[in-house]
Amino acid sequence: MNLALLICLSDGMPKVRSELAAFSQNIAFDVQQLRELGLNIEENTAYYQLIPQLPLLNPHQISTALSPYRVHYYPIITSTNEWILQNIEHLQKGDLCLAEYQTAGRGRRGRQWLSPFAGQMILSFYWTFDPRKSIEGLSLVVGLAIAETFGVQVKWPNDILFNGRKLGGILVEMANVKNGRLNLVIGVGINVSLPEKTGINQPYAQLCEIAPNADRQILLPKLIQHLYTRLERFENSGIDEEFQRMWQKYNAFSHQVVNVITEQGSVSGIEQGIDERGYLQVQCGNELRTFNGGEVSLRKK
Repeated sequence: MNLALLICLSDGMPKVRSELAAFSQNIAFDVQQLRELGLNIEENTAYYQLIPQLPLLNPHQISTALSPYRVHYYPIITSTNEWILQNIEHLQKGDLCLAEYQTAGRGRRGRQWLSPFAGQMILSFYWTFDPRKSIEGLSLVVGLAIAETFGVQVKWPNDILFNGRKLGGILVEMANVKNGRLNLVIGVGINVSLPEKTGINQPYAQLCEIAPNADRQILLPKLIQHLYTRLERFENSGIDEEFQRMWQKYNAFSHQVVNVITEQGSVSGIEQGIDERGYLQVQCGNELRTFNGGEVSLRKK
């Protein structure tokens, strides 16, 4: 991928060939490579133009809505989580990184997170906790906040679903900062409107199915504000009864027969929500078993 060429095109404005010559010795070849990644680049005899899936974000407007938190916006980035990790010593709790497109986005277990240009909400933010507090169940907190904001469902431990299809994902990473706090980078990716060809190899959902006129400019601040409210409550109260009850309300597999796939094998039972640690509870015959995150997968039977 010619990253310099992509960055040049990323404002969505027409670029004449002579303007792009400084970034590419073979424009036709480089543009074709970008198209094969799912980027919609139009051309005629005079210019090339990268067409965003949705209107580009207005970072100034989002910054105003989220003040005093600082918003760092990059149309093209390797990974928003990676950017936070690399710049964390200069950031304050709640500062964010937003992007239109990631060249090396990551999901759970190191999987690639595919993103069209300006078709998702892609964000990562810096958060800290008192190190004496347990953060077990943190990804459930992030998932519930997203589900409550958009009226969708959660699947333990950290998938966001709409009609059984994946709408978004969450990636929580620890950061090594010596400041007496527990330092975290929390990444979120939400599908808003995707092109027909995505490269995604599983059933996926989009917010535009729920709200055809979904406006990222309005939805992003709304989501982030609710995320921060939920995280602050989590630090004070943990996975308390109110949280367990609300999580169960949005639980896609509530009281359904499921398979829990672990390194030791597969276990079947009736899903019973979560306990005070955020562990999954499954009724297996006469035994109520619990499972934590790690290398566990959950499937509807």
